[in-house]
Amino acid sequence: MVACSGPIGARLSGRMRATSVMALAGTIAGTGMIGLSFAWSWWVYLPVFTWCALGLGLGWTFASVATQQVVSPARAGEASGVVLTALVTLGAIGLAAVAAAITSLTPETGPERAYDLILRAGGTVIPASTALSPLVRRRLSARGA
Repeated sequence: MVACSGPIGARLSGRMRATSVMALAGTIAGTGMIGLSFAWSWWVYLPVFTWCALGLGLGWTFASVATQQVVSPARAGEASGVVLTALVTLGAIGLAAVAAAITSLTPETGPERAYDLILRAGGTVIPASTALSPLVRRRLSARGA
């Protein structure tokens, strides 16, 4: 689904603002992560994981689309490189944080419970931060930042 999100994103880009699609992507990914924490068999896990992957792919795609909409064409290559570097670096930091959290939770809760707690926490944080982003953006715009 991450690979399929590019063509899906292309269709959405003509109909919705990039920031709206990114908010939708965060909501899809977050609900998918929470759903994964309740999956009890692979018949349930597979469609929920596919749903989550759609959200993550749309978010990744539209981070680049939104960037290209605000930079001059002469700087598009630089902007693309900076966005890719930021996404990969933040992904690595997130992976390290999740691994540390699972490692610290596992002795007390067991691995399955630790995975579920992390998925639920991430599934809550992603949509919450997605909802707060427009508010922060409006405040920064109002202050001239």
